[in-house]
Parts: sequence; C-alpha cells; structure tokens
Amino acid sequence: MKPLLGPLSWNLVYVDDLAVMRDFYENVLGLPLRHATKYFAAYNTGGCTLELMARKDNGPDADSERRGWDRNRVLMSFKVERMDDVVAELGRRGAKLLHGPSPTVSDDGQPPDGQVAQFADPEGNIFELCDEALFF
Repeated sequence: MKPLLGPLSWNLVYVDDLAVMRDFYENVLGLPLRHATKYFAAYNTGGCTLELMARKDNGPDADSERRGWDRNRVLMSFKVERMDDVVAELGRRGAKLLHGPSPTVSDDGQPPDGQVAQFADPEGNIFELCDEALFF
C-alpha cells in the first residue's frame, strides 16, 4: 500500500529575532541558506529543510489568541500531492484538523505558492501538510 504522506519536508521553528537566529544558523552552525525573505529563512539540511519563521500570524485558528510560538515553537511539515484527498482521509482516520487547507504564508503582496493544513497529535504537537512546490 502506498503511504498517505510523503517525506518529512521541513521542520519550522518560530523565532522572535530572525536576524540573530539567522546569524547563529548560518555562521555558527554553517547551514547553507536555501531561501530567505524578511519573514523566514530556509536551510538545506539534506532530505529535510530547516525553516525559521518570524511571522506569528499563521494558523491553526486565525481568531485564536494563541499564535506561532505561543502554540508550539516547532512544527513538522509533510509533503502531499493531493491536499484535499489527504485531509479527507486523515479526517476519516480520526485526525483533528486545526486549520486549512489555506494558502501558504508569503511575502507581503505576493501570491501564495501552495496550501497548508494543520493537525494536532494526541499531545498537542502540530504537524502540517503542504503542497507548496518551492521546497520539493
């Protein structure tokens, strides 16, 4: 049987000071920068991207007072090819959808590159599905 989820695509860490964190990950750890904007930096780490996110206004609940790092500081994201099908199947299997599918976070004024949907595991850790082509 073909797995429902693709490979682990990235791990996202919500940060308070992107400049300080970029300096550490690039100059102390020596990770090669893959892509950066004023909101995030993504690093090549082999089969999985490490992403630092300075925006704190993305899902799971746009009306919630708990956002970004107030929810969780780390988010795991899995690649999917058929977002709606996978979200529906995970729902049938009992996974609780927190947010989405909704457009990915993009630079101000730029169109999103894909969609994300966020779920919580039994202990409240957030994992995400993403069909954004940029990282795959």
